[in-house]
Amino acid sequence: MNTDGTGRRVLVEDKIPHIFGFTLLGDYVYWTDWQRRSIERVHKRSADREVIIDQLPDLMGLKATSVHRVIGSNPCAEENGGCSHLCLYRPQGLRCACPIGFELISDMKTCIVPEAFLLFSRRADIRRISLETNNNNVAIPLTGVKEASALDFDVTDNRIYWTDISLKTISRAFMNGSALEHVVEFGLDYPEGMAVDWLGKNLYWADTGTNRIEVSKLDGQHRQVLVWKDLDSPRALALDPAEGFMYWTEWGGKPKIDRAAMDGSERTTLVPNVGRANGLTIDYAKRRLYWTDLDTNLIESSNMLGLNREVIADDLPHPFGLTQYQDYIYWTDWSRRSIERANKTSGQNRTIIQGHLDYVMDILVFHSSRQAGWNECASSNGHCSHLCLAVPVGGFVCGCPAHYSLNADNRTCSAPTTFLLFSQKSAINRMVIDEQQSPDITLPIHSLRNVRAIDYDPLDKQLYWIDSRQNMIRKAQEDGGQGFTVVVSSVPNQNLEIQPYDLSIDIYSRYIYWTCEATNVIDVTRLDGRSIGVVLKGEQDRPRAIVVNPEKGYVTKASVFHFRL
Repeated sequence: MNTDGTGRRVLVEDKIPHIFGFTLLGDYVYWTDWQRRSIERVHKRSADREVIIDQLPDLMGLKATSVHRVIGSNPCAEENGGCSHLCLYRPQGLRCACPIGFELISDMKTCIVPEAFLLFSRRADIRRISLETNNNNVAIPLTGVKEASALDFDVTDNRIYWTDISLKTISRAFMNGSALEHVVEFGLDYPEGMAVDWLGKNLYWADTGTNRIEVSKLDGQHRQVLVWKDLDSPRALALDPAEGFMYWTEWGGKPKIDRAAMDGSERTTLVPNVGRANGLTIDYAKRRLYWTDLDTNLIESSNMLGLNREVIADDLPHPFGLTQYQDYIYWTDWSRRSIERANKTSGQNRTIIQGHLDYVMDILVFHSSRQAGWNECASSNGHCSHLCLAVPVGGFVCGCPAHYSLNADNRTCSAPTTFLLFSQKSAINRMVIDEQQSPDITLPIHSLRNVRAIDYDPLDKQLYWIDSRQNMIRKAQEDGGQGFTVVVSSVPNQNLEIQPYDLSIDIYSRYIYWTCEATNVIDVTRLDGRSIGVVLKGEQDRPRAIVVNPEKGYVTKASVFHFRL
């Protein structure tokens, strides 16, 4: 048919059971047929058909081409149509376009990397809006985003970071959407506040569900809980790394804005009389705090001590996210479904930047001026082995992963020697009894389904557990590395299904003793997975719980007895 849809006619209508590849060259249409295992063609005017070749299995794509000079052209063929990057030809004429991360300037031909732009999260996607051109509302090509909430960036790496309160993850990717990875996947519940420490290369987040403020490196390593006592629904989070302070809001019974050093010490309440404050942001040049209040529908500001408090904007139906850049504040309004702007001191010159936006969760301006300054952590991680945490004023302390202890050199860390491990179906947790440490953390071990029993090998520092959903025994390091299946769910060549119930490790002989609910035996397996065999088979009793005393050479079991009447 013609390109306008007229003149439609049938060329071939029978003996084409499974067309797959399809192409056109000159007067012929060519195709591959999976069922006929052939390549065929038909004359596009006379409808004469012929088989070119057959008996070819697994035929897939097809392309007919000519080495003769192509006749015809379009305006993009000459000097790329004058476009600096992409030239797109349409019936209406050519149009210049830009790759992701570039913007088209007013000449409509030249693409530049913008000095600054807005980023915002909108649940299922993260988008950007130009501050300088009319190129508005472009989605960053990210996969798998379910409910993006808090948002931040690292300008030196050109990366964005976001929390997903549906997936319960913290993720990052480059600004073009590439190299997406989950940096924190365990132990999160409702992470609605998050901020990047661009000097120490740390990631901070506030979890409303767990009532904790935590920190890790930007890749999620060396995770530590900083604040966990007397927290009531922490929400928005902002950092001032050059000065060594972090600020956050709480939405609990007594909403407030608090401040602490970036190691969690020196905590104080700055603004006690406030509603549900959100969108906490800092004007680093003028040394001011800004926030939205969801209860009073105001945008307010104070100095860095919570004093000299001012109302910047009122008459706002439902302000939510907030950021600051140069002379302006930018905020989102859920009722107006908009992103708006106003002067940061007077609240005047209000302008709608973008409308028709539903549920914008967070907003920020991507620009190097938002991540300036210097501290000791910016140089060689402060010579700390794990975390370098800024403290006021201009100082730092070295920090350790959760439950690790700082050594006497104040630089390196040692692993815990006494702790309690417990499982929760799809998680394995570690707990220490120490007032200076958070009581429990979730270990980053993947693919846990229904953890019935656990044990620990202190020599190799590996965890062993029974997965009762897959009926196997597995092991891994505390950081989730070196995962390995020690006992599989069936015995080869014996058509025998097993169902591990409990296990205990002999750390000296390097054996696992485990009971099987399906066969009612106590079995022994080496830690590397090699089977030793059955050491006890119950007749009337059914071995279940088991514990090994390797120093005394005893195995103690608890059994379920079966009596016949």
